[in-house]
Amino acid sequence: MQRSTIIAKCLLNSNMYARLEDAESRVNQVFEKSFPGQDFFAWNLNVDDKAAENVIQTVGKAISISVDLLILDLWDEMPDRVKDAHRRRLW
Repeated sequence: MQRSTIIAKCLLNSNMYARLEDAESRVNQVFEKSFPGQDFFAWNLNVDDKAAENVIQTVGKAISISVDLLILDLWDEMPDRVKDAHRRRLW
């Protein structure tokens, strides 16, 4: 399952969106705004189905979901020090 779909399903489960397509579009919009100059399609890799379902079950029940922070959490290729700098900027 692609990373954007994982986040979109979390948004659906938390009743923030009614349609998967709308939620996936929102993930793309947040990515472009929060991480300018980064490649959405390079980030949007497939994740193991079992790991994806674990994220959806854990995060998808939240009342509020911070899409930009969840993007960071799923971004395995980004070094931790860069993630920390982005988290400070986003908070």
